[in-house]
Amino acid sequence: MPIVKPISGHTSCKGIYRYLTKRNRALASDYLNLDVPERIEGQHFDWAEVMDDTRRRNGNDRSWGGHRARTYKHYVLSPDPEDGIGLDALRELATAWAEKHFADYEVAIVYHDDNERGIPHAHVVVNNTNLATGKRLQDPDPKALKHSAQEMARERHLRDLDTDMPQLDSRRPDRFRNAPTHQAVYRRRSEKAIEAEGGYSWVSDIRRRVGIACSVARSEREFRSVLSSIGIEVADNSPKAARRDWVYSFSEHPTWKITGENLGVAYGREAVTRKISGSFGRLSDASERQIAKVARTAYELDDLERLRALADAVEYVERNRIRDERQLEESGASTEIADVIKSTGILPERSTPKIVSENRKPQKERESCRAGRDQRTAQNRDRAEKREKGR
Repeated sequence: MPIVKPISGHTSCKGIYRYLTKRNRALASDYLNLDVPERIEGQHFDWAEVMDDTRRRNGNDRSWGGHRARTYKHYVLSPDPEDGIGLDALRELATAWAEKHFADYEVAIVYHDDNERGIPHAHVVVNNTNLATGKRLQDPDPKALKHSAQEMARERHLRDLDTDMPQLDSRRPDRFRNAPTHQAVYRRRSEKAIEAEGGYSWVSDIRRRVGIACSVARSEREFRSVLSSIGIEVADNSPKAARRDWVYSFSEHPTWKITGENLGVAYGREAVTRKISGSFGRLSDASERQIAKVARTAYELDDLERLRALADAVEYVERNRIRDERQLEESGASTEIADVIKSTGILPERSTPKIVSENRKPQKERESCRAGRDQRTAQNRDRAEKREKGR
């Protein structure tokens, strides 16, 4: 979840330039609308001089309304330490954010890692002059810039404040606070685009594995165990979060993690707990055991395509309440789904129907009960007649 901190400058850019480049602590630099000359050994590009000259030529150094001119804006873009973001990923995020909001301005982006934990962060310096109009920079809404950074982080499968840390409402208990989405399955644009091009989305991968575990587990302990067997770890989210939820991550890639409700409401802690503890619409024990076995085998063989196909097949079976292969044929399932189900043996050829007694006892037991009631009725009648004669 990148934090965006805005700072206004009212002097020459030389001061911020010296601060960002002193002691050669800059990891790298990126520029927008600045002509960078060929580097000379031991020399740095003096972007401050270029920005100062642009402002002077456009008369944007002069005071305005009795106030000193705002000469530049300095934004500090700091990623969440838990994302484990590298310098290359940060550079892509920072330049994309700058291009989105300051495409007509001179921008210098300098990267440091001089904080306590050595986490790379970006300093984005925006000159106050619009190159297209020559007018001063109208300070963008800080909240809009911050929310934009969260949205761009979310599109890159990074943690974001807008969904991971929603505004608390002390008047309502946890279960009634707003979920990040009301969709049972929530797919972002970036995820859809990756899959449309036939690429691999780790978010989709986690969602499918969680779906498999939901289908076969009967308790939270079993749910966690099944997920662990197919490479997914489960942890509680931060106690400061507005809603209690689980965080899913890959065992072999712990920085790829996402909260359950960010996958869709159906994958959040509340919905999963309700599903695995219920009995309505569940598959047979044999089917659940076979699904778990096939999933573990696919994971051990690193057959992600097999795991994907299994998850899609299980989802289809549950959605259409299919209990055997006969019902599968009648459902009109696609050839791919049908082949996966039959080849894995996750459904029996024909399920054994349950005999519903409608709460009625066997005939002999019913007759015996009736005879007992008749006998007690006769005894009560005799006692009543004796009391009547005694009067």
